[in-house]
Amino acid sequence: MFPMSEPSSSNESDLKESPSNESDIQESLSNDIGNHSWEFNAYRIAKMLSAVDEGPPEVLVDSAHEALEKKVSPVWPTVDAERAWYSPLAAFLNNCVDACHRVLDEHPRSVKRSSRVYDRLKFIVYDKPMLDEVEGASPVQPNLVGGLDLEFHEHVAWSPKSTFIKQALMPVDVEEDWVFIVTQAATHARCLFSASPPRRFSVVLGFQHTSAELRFLVFYRSGLTGSKACSVKDPQGQKDILRIFLSILQWTSANDAGFFEFFDDFEMSLLRHKSDETGVVANVTKVLHDGLCVRGRAPRVLLMDYSTSEGKESCNPPLIPNIRTCGPPEGGAHTEQVTKQGDGETRMSSHP
Repeated sequence: MFPMSEPSSSNESDLKESPSNESDIQESLSNDIGNHSWEFNAYRIAKMLSAVDEGPPEVLVDSAHEALEKKVSPVWPTVDAERAWYSPLAAFLNNCVDACHRVLDEHPRSVKRSSRVYDRLKFIVYDKPMLDEVEGASPVQPNLVGGLDLEFHEHVAWSPKSTFIKQALMPVDVEEDWVFIVTQAATHARCLFSASPPRRFSVVLGFQHTSAELRFLVFYRSGLTGSKACSVKDPQGQKDILRIFLSILQWTSANDAGFFEFFDDFEMSLLRHKSDETGVVANVTKVLHDGLCVRGRAPRVLLMDYSTSEGKESCNPPLIPNIRTCGPPEGGAHTEQVTKQGDGETRMSSHP
């Protein structure tokens, strides 16, 4: 079990007033996940995050560790000053990612690099406010950020509004206390969920610089599951970190990475009846309610519309759970629907 503050029975309703102060958000999220947090070893986390529900074979982990040992090791600080650890940690994480990609490239049963969702994953030192905020709160400030093709000094956003801005995919929090690391990581997971409301889980890395230990923190709708602390200096700890990265780097679809493939927050693919193999694409016209949270159902009510191929209202409701037809305007050729999300189960188990 993670070291947390005193747990409570709170859920997403505690954040309904959208606190704007980061310390208030941290306190709410700490209470929210305090008694809904689990800790497993790297084998279990790697299996949980695997697209095929099994962790990487041991021979692949050993090969990745051999590749990591051939790289120039970062010079770890001898002082406890937090910022002194940022650059060495970014270099270590990038070395791990590169080592995993290299052994996957050579493994006959691994997917091709061009098919990997995180084929260009890179970590950079960030330590400045993000370009965007969440629900009126001040922009948070991750110490490091992982994303695709990131460059040093680059500004990134949780939800980029332009193709010229990169997206934060895997934030990293560095602190000396695990309680604060976990609550801070929860605020970043909240931002990831806000940027992509339909997603089923978010991954944040936590690093305790006083012990040089790293955890993979997986936030999902039932709570938090994280890895045991892995030392970045110890060979076994390095292997455990590589083991989890090997699972993440073999994701080949948005679904593997926790996103729903039938919905991207702007459009949703809908089936209209049993014999309809193509369905229609409905557009989101308005968000009526957004229950932003880390743990909970995260209900989201959307107003949607689509034009039918026949130019009139479809007779059959879509075959998607939790959708009800509201009916089109008189004489109109569109069907408006209110879609409620958030009642689906995650594929991640929160119990042993």
